[in-house]
Amino acid sequence: MRNTYEVVKSVKAAGSVAVRKEGALKWTIRKIFTAASGKPAFRIDNVDYTFEWCEDNHNTYNIEEVKMHDSRKGIADSIKDEMEAKKMPLPVAPKAPVAVKVPTMVKHEKYDLLLQMIQENIPVYLVGPAGSGKNHVLEMIAKDLDMDFYFTNSIQQEFKLTGFIDAGGTYHETEFYKAFNNGGLFFLDEMDASIPEVLVLLNAAIANGYFEFPNGKVYCNEEFRVVSAGNTFGNGADENYTGRMVLDQATLDRFAVVKFDYDRNIELFLAKGNVELVDFIRELRSQATAQGIRATFSYRCITMITKLEGKIKLDEVLQMVVFKGMDIDTLRTFKSFKSSKYHLAMKVLAM
Repeated sequence: MRNTYEVVKSVKAAGSVAVRKEGALKWTIRKIFTAASGKPAFRIDNVDYTFEWCEDNHNTYNIEEVKMHDSRKGIADSIKDEMEAKKMPLPVAPKAPVAVKVPTMVKHEKYDLLLQMIQENIPVYLVGPAGSGKNHVLEMIAKDLDMDFYFTNSIQQEFKLTGFIDAGGTYHETEFYKAFNNGGLFFLDEMDASIPEVLVLLNAAIANGYFEFPNGKVYCNEEFRVVSAGNTFGNGADENYTGRMVLDQATLDRFAVVKFDYDRNIELFLAKGNVELVDFIRELRSQATAQGIRATFSYRCITMITKLEGKIKLDEVLQMVVFKGMDIDTLRTFKSFKSSKYHLAMKVLAM
């Protein structure tokens, strides 16, 4: 049962009131404070009470219990209790940000373009540096399109495209034969390193829709798709890719040419968000191209540095997986305009 109090203005201390339970003889002095409602209030036995003065500003009336006061509560809890007592709406705390799941893979910027071209049955020739992920992207596309994936690298002999019949009369199939006959995505990597005679045969198969294999004529499956790739635009060898051949215009005319470069988003993914590392590798790549330095700074550099960093001295890591025995004079041609730990490690190697 709640206690009932009577309150009178104290004559002993300004800003205080005399409080006693109804029917009791003893008065207790309590300080007056202003409640959130703007009414005068006092606190006794861990309970707050508001009241109103009578006209004579001496006696009081409308004594109301406001809230329990617990010295163990913080200010926020006290405010909350008071707001609840007055049926005031409580502010809604902002929701915590939803945890974002780290993706298990990142798609190359040319992914959607290649997907569309393959769906439209347009032969594609990808031109890009070594280690830029051409093979991996095409495997992903084949999987998304629910197609079988067939891979062949730099064909130097015709039978590796056409297949052959052995002395026992058994025909040995090739990846090209399987894709052409059964349907699927056929990927000829390093087409610019393949012999011209093979490319003539490939062009004929694509143009005619059938091909004379050693075991007989085979008509092209409607689900057959072909993509080729190379490190050059078909103009022959250069300083970085010395084993490349000139592609004739008939071959180039057969394919849509798509430039396929390193993708920054993939690099950041492989580096686990290490922006300094990605910027360092891209800077080296840019300077090597501008100065005609024979060097490849691919995704593999980023992957290996990420794995080894912290376990081996950083300058040793760069020596093994980035510069790879590059002579000191060439190494010194790389200009360092930043002060990241990778730039500092490179300076150590250049000393």
